[in-house]
Amino acid sequence: MTGRALKRTSAGNPLVPLVGRREEVRALSSAVRARQSRLIIGPAGIGKTRLLQESLPASGQPFVRLDGPFVLHGLLVDLAERLHCRCARFPDVRRATSMALKPLVLDALRQSPRCVVLEDVSSADPRMYRFLQKVYYAGDGCLVVTARSRDCLGCLRKLLWDPGEEIALKPLHRPEALLLFEEACRVFRLESLDLGEFRRKVLAAAQGNPGQIVAMCRMAARPEYQRGRYIKFLPLRIDVLSALA
Repeated sequence: MTGRALKRTSAGNPLVPLVGRREEVRALSSAVRARQSRLIIGPAGIGKTRLLQESLPASGQPFVRLDGPFVLHGLLVDLAERLHCRCARFPDVRRATSMALKPLVLDALRQSPRCVVLEDVSSADPRMYRFLQKVYYAGDGCLVVTARSRDCLGCLRKLLWDPGEEIALKPLHRPEALLLFEEACRVFRLESLDLGEFRRKVLAAAQGNPGQIVAMCRMAARPEYQRGRYIKFLPLRIDVLSALA
């Protein structure tokens, strides 16, 4: 393929350039650089993960990033492993109790401050709140949380209550959505297909949701959604909605 080299995700999949989020990238990378916590809010596909992919490296700060769903003990084990914590009583941290892991993790964060990133948080209970409250105030690190809405945060609403710490992602404007569509077609090599009707349907269905635009273009590259140069939009659309549910 000629043209610009493609960035890829950690899984090796092509990464579509980020469109329409320049201010959000600047805001999040600046906050992490200043060790300030942030809450990123938006529905499925709106670009929360993509924003992290651009902003965290741009901040120049160390971070540890974990995917939900979360329960406290699993979160403690994951953090202990990522932070290389050691416990004399439990050489394998996966066998350690939550009581033993909490001070190890918090001490590691104080000794080596970093941004703790929790993606797709939902229904945090009081025990999770109390632990993350300590992470929030531990040393010179910070906490970045993504969620579909504030209602999904559960008890964490008591911690991440400040509107000044929130980055709310909105749908793309139509020119931005169109540019993203063209970039996605380039990345997934759809140039040989009939894109006129497909473009109209994608932009109308996605309503500015970048994840949906990219997902529909990604699926359009698969043979089961093609008939000659024609893209079978309805089954493709149903499968995209199912994947993002």
